[in-house]
Amino acid sequence: MKKQTKEPTKQKPNHSMLSNIVYFHRSAYREYPRLALYHAAQVLGGSLLPLGGILMPGIVLKMIEQGNLFLGLCMIAVAGLFLLLFQSLVSYTESKMYFLENHFRGLLMGEALLNGIKCLYKYVEYDEQKKLSRQAYQMLNQGDGSVSYKMLDLPRKLLVNMICFFLYSTVLNTLSPWLLCLMLLISLLDYGILRLRNKWDLALRDEFAQSTRKINYLNASFRDTQAAKDIRIFSMNDWLMAFREKIFAERVTLEKHQNRRRIFITFLQQLLTLLRSGAAYGYLIYAVLQGRISAAGFLVTFGAVTGFSKFVTGIVNQYSSLKLANENALILRRHMELPKIDSKGPLPEALLRQPAEIEFRDVSFSYGDRKIYDHFNLKIHPGEKIALLGVNGAGKSTLVKLLCGLYEPQEGQILINGVDTATLSKQTLYGLFSVVFQESTILPYPVGCNLSFQTLKETDEARCWKALRDAGLETVFREKGIAMDTFMTKSLFEDGVVLSGGQTQRFLLARALYKNGNILILDEPASALDPIAESEIYQEYADFSNHRTSLFISHRLASTKFSDRILFLEDGRIKEDGTHEELMALNGSYAHMFQVQSHYYTQSEENTMKDEVEEDAE
Repeated sequence: MKKQTKEPTKQKPNHSMLSNIVYFHRSAYREYPRLALYHAAQVLGGSLLPLGGILMPGIVLKMIEQGNLFLGLCMIAVAGLFLLLFQSLVSYTESKMYFLENHFRGLLMGEALLNGIKCLYKYVEYDEQKKLSRQAYQMLNQGDGSVSYKMLDLPRKLLVNMICFFLYSTVLNTLSPWLLCLMLLISLLDYGILRLRNKWDLALRDEFAQSTRKINYLNASFRDTQAAKDIRIFSMNDWLMAFREKIFAERVTLEKHQNRRRIFITFLQQLLTLLRSGAAYGYLIYAVLQGRISAAGFLVTFGAVTGFSKFVTGIVNQYSSLKLANENALILRRHMELPKIDSKGPLPEALLRQPAEIEFRDVSFSYGDRKIYDHFNLKIHPGEKIALLGVNGAGKSTLVKLLCGLYEPQEGQILINGVDTATLSKQTLYGLFSVVFQESTILPYPVGCNLSFQTLKETDEARCWKALRDAGLETVFREKGIAMDTFMTKSLFEDGVVLSGGQTQRFLLARALYKNGNILILDEPASALDPIAESEIYQEYADFSNHRTSLFISHRLASTKFSDRILFLEDGRIKEDGTHEELMALNGSYAHMFQVQSHYYTQSEENTMKDEVEEDAE
């Protein structure tokens, strides 16, 4: 027997900081080639403008000392004009660069969201990656603090500061190599302090993320129109406001804790800056008094000391911030490198045979350490209508997700017409099923798009109307003037179509009919309806399940009336298997559930008979 092993969760990618910098720049330049020119202009301007600013006064002063006043004034005018034009060019490219980098952030966010849709389903629902993916979205949704902006901005600024550092070091080295070494030593202490700050910030990152989720959830709850009734009826105003105050108090405490640490770090940095600059200025004054440098040299060196201190601080700050941003970049890249759903492949001849035969052969599956199925076996014959019942948590929905390929078994095989589903591409496997899930979604798009999940141009309108007719919605839609291009829900448009609970289930049936998959699966789609309405909905589904293998999942009895076989699932195994009469004769779990719930369906039959009698009397 073939044994399948669960694909391990992808380990944290071992990308270096340089690799991440190259990744973001290459991606940005691929979308916006001009951005490379703007970055080059920023590096050139950021490196040369400060150097020109400290050299020109010394050069002019030296000329004045030599008696060339007019030439000095001319140089000031020319240099000033050049610096003005150069600064204007740098400012222009900076605005353009900022605009494109923000556009790139939007594109990257779109790619990250799309990747969350294209990746394997387990990473969306239960894998640890779910948490990391949420963090990746948050990191891209922070404006100028987003990871994409920092990974483009910080390396450029770091490069500018390093160029200026070497240029200024040359100036200072001519004065005193020992002074240069002392300033570098103090700067290394500064870097160590910032590493400590990063360590503290990383330690608080998860707490801040959890706090942000609470705040976002609370804000969404206040805006949720579906919760408006509960808030009023149950007088939740005061409770919600108290909850809000508690959440914000926790956030304020968290930020105070972080700010105290940052104030302490800032104090240490300022102290080191004072020591570094104080030592340099003191030695410079001493050199002037000893006559070792001229007035012009003093002016240039004084500016170099000031600039050196600034650039060393910049290098330390930016490299430290870059290391912090790199941690976020690793999370984003881990999300972007998730295994994708493979494209549609060739369809084996055996899968074209209808109705389909389904077999679970020694299938094992776990959520982490929680075992759901242990060597589970099940065979569904071609064309059978199977009712899969069980209490909540019995593993019914997990079975559906395994069958559809949303989950992969850790052991065993799932066969359709004898074909191992593990050998099929995901897109090919998905195409075999028409599924109505419990959490099925109606999107704020036109009716036709919601049925076909294609553009209106690609949608077969006649096929849509037939699906609606078979689902019992065509008359309602035509009477209300609802067309294929009418938008659904009120999320985007005030005049969007809103369906009742029963109409929603019929619409989902129409969607399944439009797809016309070989295997029909209903995963508790009507659980929000009352038992009688649920029974009616299931009957309509059953009417269209002829000549195809069908699986009806529920924890109630609406699907048992028309099923060929009933499977009662408990603790990941089939506890009872048979027809309604056979399971009632067992007097086991199914019989007990039937006795508890049967009055709902008996009432339905009695009401139906009563209505028929009244109609006959009339």
